[in-house]
Amino acid sequence: MPRNKKEGIIFGICICAIMVFFMGLLNISIHLGGFNLESIKTNFIAFPVTFIIAFILENLVIGKINHMLLDKFVSETDSKNAYILFNCFFIVTLMSLVMTIIGGLLGGDNLSTVISEFFIRWPRNFCAAFFLNIIVAGPISRFILKLIQSKSKITADEVL
Repeated sequence: MPRNKKEGIIFGICICAIMVFFMGLLNISIHLGGFNLESIKTNFIAFPVTFIIAFILENLVIGKINHMLLDKFVSETDSKNAYILFNCFFIVTLMSLVMTIIGGLLGGDNLSTVISEFFIRWPRNFCAAFFLNIIVAGPISRFILKLIQSKSKITADEVL
């Protein structure tokens, strides 16, 4: 896990970029009637704005709520894997709730459509995001973080 603010930002950018890209691709493909060149193109166009919104939202709101929940449900005696699983569950639950609404509005749906279809869209988004986070985004982001940490350890050892 990140040891300082710089590592936290790098880790956050990695995991957020992966999640936003693939969840956007999923939802745009569903909205456009299938996975095709148009859905890929639309996803690349929507990615920067969606990424910025998700990154800011996670860092300013969701992350704080997540830390409060982790403090209540995970203790220091729990394993690293328990921490990772609870962290993933809370982040995915909160972000999928909010981003289902924001994504629908960014996708051109009006608020009444987003609300009326929320209980169809959100469970699908939650399930896809949870497994994407556990199987792809989390492991890749932790791997990148370990590379950065090992490089900074080598650099620190060289200085000594």
